[in-house]
Amino acid sequence: MRTRGTILAALILLSVIVLSQSLNPPMISSLESTKFDANSGPFEAEEINWNLVQSVAKETVVFTQGLEIYNGKMYESGGLYGHSSVRSFDIGSGNPIETMNLSSELFGEGLTIFDDEIIVLTWKSGRVLRYSLDFESNDESVIPGEGWGICSFNDMLAVSDGSSKITFRDPSNMNELSFINVEFDGNSLDNINELECFENKIYANRWYDSRIFEIDIQSGIVTSYLDLSTLASEYGSNTNGSVLNGIAFDPSSGDLWITGKNWSDFHRITFVTEDHGLTDDFQVTYLIVILVSITILFPLMGSFFFSVRGPKGIQASPPLGRLGGAPYG
Repeated sequence: MRTRGTILAALILLSVIVLSQSLNPPMISSLESTKFDANSGPFEAEEINWNLVQSVAKETVVFTQGLEIYNGKMYESGGLYGHSSVRSFDIGSGNPIETMNLSSELFGEGLTIFDDEIIVLTWKSGRVLRYSLDFESNDESVIPGEGWGICSFNDMLAVSDGSSKITFRDPSNMNELSFINVEFDGNSLDNINELECFENKIYANRWYDSRIFEIDIQSGIVTSYLDLSTLASEYGSNTNGSVLNGIAFDPSSGDLWITGKNWSDFHRITFVTEDHGLTDDFQVTYLIVILVSITILFPLMGSFFFSVRGPKGIQASPPLGRLGGAPYG
């Protein structure tokens, strides 16, 4: 396949670079080498290209707050007082399997699933609701401040509160373990909303923003982002506050399911990686032949040149006297 051929060519090229260093010996001491400055400037996030794969109409719309895929099912939480709910779907279907309405005094927010338990935030009450996968109520937890978005890793939960801060919490009691502040191109990024945890990254929606931000969980820096403004303009709702919100990673396809507040559809999108490699296997084969030849010849050439050249700079040996002692001694 083209991709495998390109990878092989890149590995051979790397070998050439390493072996050909014999033609370019070090001219300065290692103590004089320049150190990389990790704080030389703000990290510039890379834009990720994407394609729309599938759109699925919802039977009814909600003010979406959270979206999650777990064990082959999709779960969606909706907000607004008197209208908050949690629903389950078969992946690729907009018809709810089961719907659970929350108390009218609660404003439902983000949702995640950890250890077969559905965990739902509420906006201002501080209450963290817990349910079995059958939507039976379990004991609740409490967190300070507002609840916006939530997602789960192997041993902790990540929670947003509408600021630039993401807090990592113990799933058993919601105690704070640590936190990060999110930065985008050197600036603080506030209004962090719905979250989706995947490997060592957090994908986040932002209130009134049509981008999804990929956040490094160690530094809080946005490493890349998806601009979904064209999707939002074509499929988004025109009602007030009906912005992009809802991210769910689908392990069966490697794609993302997304939606928005009062949106009428779920959308499946896939990442697009640009192939800057060679155009066909024929060119790959010829490149491999050339690089193998260079790999063999360069060390031989280096050995020949350095056999007739004296040492230079700090590598030179001190001059000796006629009898092998110090000069003029």
